[in-house]
Amino acid sequence: MQHHSLVNRILALDIRSKTLAYAVFDGAAQVLDFSVCRSVYSGFQASRVERLARRFQPEIIVMRKVPAGSSRDTPAMQAAIRSIRAKAKELCIRVVSIDKGLVKRTFRGHGKPTKYNIALLLAACFPALTWYVPRKRKPWKPEDRRMHYFDAAAMGMAYFASQGDAEVVEQLLVEAEPRKQCLIEKT
Repeated sequence: MQHHSLVNRILALDIRSKTLAYAVFDGAAQVLDFSVCRSVYSGFQASRVERLARRFQPEIIVMRKVPAGSSRDTPAMQAAIRSIRAKAKELCIRVVSIDKGLVKRTFRGHGKPTKYNIALLLAACFPALTWYVPRKRKPWKPEDRRMHYFDAAAMGMAYFASQGDAEVVEQLLVEAEPRKQCLIEKT
């Protein structure tokens, strides 16, 4: 017997102090939309999330848990998270926070779960993301901004894997392995 998540439409977010990346999923196997928004104005994330929520009608908003004392635990991040939670409450949308360990566990069986390998797998699962795969990062270089797309999409996949759609997510990843190898050869 397969157990599937009761939730289909989710809005997965990757929140930074001046950027907001999102991926909208309609079930684990379909990405409807994704993008990255940037602004110098604080608090822009909540208004953007409101527009996305009104457009896509997600049942749940998924975002990364920010551990206290981590490099992401800044006043600007905390303010953005609070404003998004308040907006979601106003719109009657449940918010779920997941830790990065869950993301790594979701992708662990498919090579080392580095951000780059996860990006390759996601691009192989969802061809629309293929154009955004950055080159493999050298240790002395900063992270490519395009990686935000994949951070948001990875959180969405991890959420579905943790909510009863683990078999669907695993099947997607297994089927993506040959396409991932083609992407590696192209980059």
